[in-house]
Amino acid sequence: MDKGIYRFLYKRDKPMSMKIMGIIAALFSLGGLACTPLLGIALALGAAGLLIYQNGIEVNFKDRSYRLITAFGPQGFGEWEPLPPLKCVSVFKTQLVSSTYGRSNASITTRQEVIQVNLATEQNKRIRLLETENVEEAFAFAKEAAQKLNVQLWDAATSKEGKWLAVS
Repeated sequence: MDKGIYRFLYKRDKPMSMKIMGIIAALFSLGGLACTPLLGIALALGAAGLLIYQNGIEVNFKDRSYRLITAFGPQGFGEWEPLPPLKCVSVFKTQLVSSTYGRSNASITTRQEVIQVNLATEQNKRIRLLETENVEEAFAFAKEAAQKLNVQLWDAATSKEGKWLAVS
Protein backbone atom coordinates (compact mmCIF):
# COMPACT_ATOMS: atom_id res chain seq x y z
CA MET A 1 0.00 0.00 0.00
CA ASP A 2 1.17 3.47 -0.84
CA LYS A 3 1.71 5.87 2.08
CA GLY A 4 -0.85 8.24 0.55
CA ILE A 5 -3.57 5.59 0.47
CA TYR A 6 -5.95 5.79 3.38
CA ARG A 7 -8.65 3.59 1.88
CA PHE A 8 -8.45 -0.10 1.03
CA LEU A 9 -10.86 -2.15 -1.08
CA TYR A 10 -10.65 -5.93 -1.28
CA LYS A 11 -13.05 -7.99 -3.35
CA ARG A 12 -13.01 -11.68 -2.52
CA ASP A 13 -12.79 -14.13 -5.38
CA LYS A 14 -15.91 -16.22 -5.85
CA PRO A 15 -15.76 -20.02 -5.66
CA MET A 16 -14.97 -21.91 -8.85
CA SER A 17 -18.42 -23.55 -8.74
CA MET A 18 -20.07 -20.10 -9.07
CA LYS A 19 -17.87 -19.27 -12.07
CA ILE A 20 -18.73 -22.61 -13.71
CA MET A 21 -22.47 -22.10 -13.08
CA GLY A 22 -22.23 -18.65 -14.67
CA ILE A 23 -20.50 -20.02 -17.76
CA ILE A 24 -23.03 -22.86 -18.07
CA ALA A 25 -25.92 -20.40 -17.73
CA ALA A 26 -24.32 -18.21 -20.42
CA LEU A 27 -24.05 -21.19 -22.77
CA PHE A 28 -27.67 -22.19 -22.11
CA SER A 29 -28.75 -18.61 -22.73
CA LEU A 30 -27.30 -18.79 -26.24
CA GLY A 31 -29.47 -21.83 -26.95
CA GLY A 32 -32.41 -20.18 -25.21
CA LEU A 33 -32.15 -17.12 -27.44
CA ALA A 34 -32.61 -19.32 -30.50
CA CYS A 35 -35.65 -21.16 -29.09
CA THR A 36 -37.33 -18.76 -26.67
CA PRO A 37 -35.94 -15.24 -26.60
CA LEU A 38 -37.50 -14.45 -23.22
CA LEU A 39 -35.88 -17.51 -21.59
CA GLY A 40 -32.58 -16.70 -23.29
CA ILE A 41 -32.61 -13.15 -21.96
CA ALA A 42 -33.45 -14.36 -18.43
CA LEU A 43 -30.62 -16.90 -18.52
CA ALA A 44 -28.20 -14.29 -19.90
CA LEU A 45 -29.07 -11.90 -17.05
CA GLY A 46 -28.61 -14.70 -14.51
CA ALA A 47 -25.27 -15.64 -16.04
CA ALA A 48 -24.11 -12.02 -16.00
CA GLY A 49 -25.11 -11.72 -12.35
CA LEU A 50 -23.20 -14.86 -11.39
CA LEU A 51 -20.09 -13.73 -13.26
CA ILE A 52 -19.89 -10.09 -12.09
CA TYR A 53 -21.17 -10.47 -8.50
CA GLN A 54 -18.49 -10.15 -5.79
CA ASN A 55 -18.38 -9.43 -2.09
CA GLY A 56 -15.60 -7.95 -0.01
CA ILE A 57 -14.61 -5.21 2.39
CA GLU A 58 -13.67 -1.56 2.12
CA VAL A 59 -11.72 0.10 4.94
CA ASN A 60 -11.15 3.80 5.44
CA PHE A 61 -8.07 4.00 7.67
CA LYS A 62 -8.28 7.78 8.04
CA ASP A 63 -11.85 7.75 9.38
CA ARG A 64 -11.41 4.35 11.12
CA SER A 65 -14.49 2.92 9.46
CA TYR A 66 -15.30 -0.07 7.27
CA ARG A 67 -18.09 -1.61 5.28
CA LEU A 68 -18.80 -5.08 3.99
CA ILE A 69 -19.63 -4.64 0.33
CA THR A 70 -21.60 -6.46 -2.30
CA ALA A 71 -20.33 -5.44 -5.71
CA PHE A 72 -21.81 -5.79 -9.17
CA GLY A 73 -18.98 -4.82 -11.46
CA PRO A 74 -17.32 -1.63 -10.23
CA GLN A 75 -20.27 -0.52 -8.05
CA GLY A 76 -20.11 -1.56 -4.38
CA PHE A 77 -22.98 -1.43 -1.91
CA GLY A 78 -22.79 -1.49 1.89
CA GLU A 79 -23.20 0.66 4.98
CA TRP A 80 -20.21 2.29 6.65
CA GLU A 81 -19.65 1.35 10.29
CA PRO A 82 -17.03 2.60 12.75
CA LEU A 83 -14.23 0.15 13.47
CA PRO A 84 -14.73 -1.45 16.90
CA PRO A 85 -11.92 -1.21 19.47
CA LEU A 86 -9.05 -3.28 18.07
CA LYS A 87 -6.49 -5.54 19.76
CA CYS A 88 -4.24 -6.19 16.80
CA VAL A 89 -3.84 -7.06 13.15
CA SER A 90 -3.40 -10.83 12.85
CA VAL A 91 -1.85 -12.86 10.05
CA PHE A 92 -2.44 -16.59 9.88
CA LYS A 93 -2.40 -19.53 7.49
CA THR A 94 -5.58 -21.50 6.96
CA GLN A 95 -7.13 -23.93 4.55
CA LEU A 96 -10.32 -23.05 2.69
CA VAL A 97 -12.52 -26.03 1.94
CA SER A 98 -15.30 -25.83 -0.61
CA SER A 99 -17.67 -28.74 -1.28
CA THR A 100 -20.21 -29.03 -4.07
CA TYR A 101 -22.84 -31.77 -4.00
CA GLY A 102 -24.69 -33.13 -7.01
CA ARG A 103 -28.12 -34.70 -7.27
CA SER A 104 -26.61 -38.19 -7.16
CA ASN A 105 -24.92 -37.43 -3.81
CA ALA A 106 -21.58 -37.14 -5.56
CA SER A 107 -19.42 -34.37 -4.17
CA ILE A 108 -16.38 -32.42 -5.22
CA THR A 109 -14.22 -30.97 -2.47
CA THR A 110 -11.49 -28.43 -3.16
CA ARG A 111 -8.89 -27.26 -0.64
CA GLN A 112 -6.81 -24.12 -0.90
CA GLU A 113 -4.16 -22.88 1.54
CA VAL A 114 -4.33 -19.13 2.05
CA ILE A 115 -2.89 -16.46 4.30
CA GLN A 116 -5.52 -14.27 5.95
CA VAL A 117 -5.03 -10.79 7.38
CA ASN A 118 -7.63 -9.91 10.00
CA LEU A 119 -8.43 -7.16 12.42
CA ALA A 120 -8.91 -8.72 15.87
CA THR A 121 -11.38 -6.80 18.00
CA GLU A 122 -11.42 -6.61 21.80
CA GLN A 123 -14.51 -8.87 21.71
CA ASN A 124 -12.39 -11.54 19.93
CA LYS A 125 -14.21 -11.08 16.63
CA ARG A 126 -12.33 -10.98 13.34
CA ILE A 127 -12.78 -8.63 10.44
CA ARG A 128 -11.07 -10.21 7.43
CA LEU A 129 -9.16 -7.64 5.39
CA LEU A 130 -7.22 -9.75 2.93
CA GLU A 131 -6.89 -13.31 1.70
CA THR A 132 -3.91 -14.24 -0.45
CA GLU A 133 -1.57 -17.13 -1.24
CA ASN A 134 1.47 -14.83 -1.15
CA VAL A 135 3.05 -14.65 2.33
CA GLU A 136 5.15 -11.55 1.56
CA GLU A 137 2.12 -9.67 0.26
CA ALA A 138 0.13 -10.57 3.38
CA PHE A 139 2.84 -9.38 5.78
CA ALA A 140 3.52 -6.17 3.83
CA PHE A 141 -0.18 -5.31 3.90
CA ALA A 142 -0.56 -6.31 7.56
CA LYS A 143 2.36 -4.10 8.64
CA GLU A 144 0.96 -1.15 6.72
CA ALA A 145 -2.53 -1.67 8.19
CA ALA A 146 -1.13 -2.01 11.73
CA GLN A 147 0.81 1.24 11.32
CA LYS A 148 -2.21 3.11 9.96
CA LEU A 149 -4.47 1.81 12.77
CA ASN A 150 -1.77 2.15 15.47
CA VAL A 151 -2.12 -1.45 16.73
CA GLN A 152 0.23 -4.42 17.18
CA LEU A 153 0.84 -7.16 14.61
CA TRP A 154 0.35 -10.83 15.54
CA ASP A 155 2.03 -13.46 13.35
CA ALA A 156 0.32 -16.86 13.54
CA ALA A 157 1.28 -17.87 10.00
CA THR A 158 4.95 -18.75 10.34
CA SER A 159 4.97 -20.58 13.69
CA LYS A 160 2.50 -22.67 15.69
CA GLU A 161 2.88 -20.60 18.85
CA GLY A 162 2.52 -17.18 17.21
CA LYS A 163 4.59 -14.09 17.93
CA TRP A 164 4.35 -10.32 18.01
CA LEU A 165 6.12 -8.46 15.21
CA ALA A 166 7.46 -4.92 15.12
CA VAL A 167 5.46 -2.67 12.81
CA SER A 168 7.78 0.32 12.51
